[in-house]
Amino acid sequence: MLGFTVLPALAAVSPLVVLPFLARTTGPEGWASALAGEAVGTFAAIALAFGWTTVGPAMVSVASDARRGELYREALTVRSLTALIALPIMAVVCALVASDGHALLAVLMGLQGALIAMSYTWFAVGLGDPWSIALYDAVPRVIAAILVAGAIGFAGAPVELYPLSGIAVTVIGTSLYTARILRRFPASWPSRRGVPTLFRLTGHVAVNEGALGLYSSVPVPLVTAVTPGDAAGFASGDKMVKLGQFLPLTLANALQYWTAEVTGDARAHRLRRALGLHIGMGVLGWIALGSLGSFASLVLFGERAAAPLSIVIVLGFAFACYSTRTSMIRHFLFPANATSTVMVATLVASAVGLPVMIALTFAVGPLGTAIGYALTEAISTAWMIRRTRRSYLDLVAAPAPAAPRGAADPDGRIAP
Repeated sequence: MLGFTVLPALAAVSPLVVLPFLARTTGPEGWASALAGEAVGTFAAIALAFGWTTVGPAMVSVASDARRGELYREALTVRSLTALIALPIMAVVCALVASDGHALLAVLMGLQGALIAMSYTWFAVGLGDPWSIALYDAVPRVIAAILVAGAIGFAGAPVELYPLSGIAVTVIGTSLYTARILRRFPASWPSRRGVPTLFRLTGHVAVNEGALGLYSSVPVPLVTAVTPGDAAGFASGDKMVKLGQFLPLTLANALQYWTAEVTGDARAHRLRRALGLHIGMGVLGWIALGSLGSFASLVLFGERAAAPLSIVIVLGFAFACYSTRTSMIRHFLFPANATSTVMVATLVASAVGLPVMIALTFAVGPLGTAIGYALTEAISTAWMIRRTRRSYLDLVAAPAPAAPRGAADPDGRIAP
């Protein structure tokens, strides 16, 4: 729990060391452009990941060592090929949504966000190895954030140093881990003829993630394009929510194997506990954002980029839905092979929420964008409730999966 929650969470919130200097140095237009570029990069990251960061950990956790080596090579092949198409398109879009004079910063912020999808961390989660995440990603990211904050805030370094440092951490850390894993799990690389099959393997998840990423990435670029004068405050509120979303995500990673390693009543208890923890985290996040979010953004990002109270309250509700939905997907629906339910829920929510989001942005402004985004999260979560209940009963009745070679059972014994 310590390795999978605290360390990744520290890395996830480490940008808060740098972002206050970034917001004050670039001004409202530069701040909004930077976060708009980051939002575009986040959507590109979903295309790059192509579902592997979502379903990969579960596949790795029950695979043999030989199959683990194949899985890593397959994922690396798919994501590298996708990057050849996604990254140039992302760079063009980032430059288009940026305000005058801030295109380079927006593109670099987008590249930093997109390359996260090339990270190895999904594989380490599947292995139950949080310390590799700490060694190659979390700790270097925190150190880099502190050094860059000092360089920008006190030495007058260019703000582009921040995304460049994040890019360097991802590329160097993933390269070192990849070299280690390829030696540890020798296997053959996928054949050219087998590549289309690899894209079909996680295609349904990629569609779901793409729809999810679309409605979660649209708000900041939308507000920046429609009401640029009000974009900085909305971008600050959205950034706090996006940083906060790493908390339920890392909690879900920590509990994923824990909820699946037992069966019967023990699994029922763990599944209820996992869902309850995510609901509680969501409610606490909503309360924290609603009561402290506006003041926190004022302190962190300055008066010109402070998030309005109404926006952080609405975005806090969206966070509560996201936290609940994360457990439903990771602990119930995916293990029960109900990926189609997740995809349909996301597509339905996007089909309803995106038009509402766009219409309300033109009619009301940034508050309308927040309402449309929260509505989308609420529809997606509500759609999954019935199938989650059914998946819970199926998982409780299912026999325990066979332990992979060398894995420890709940009592600590090692499988032969």
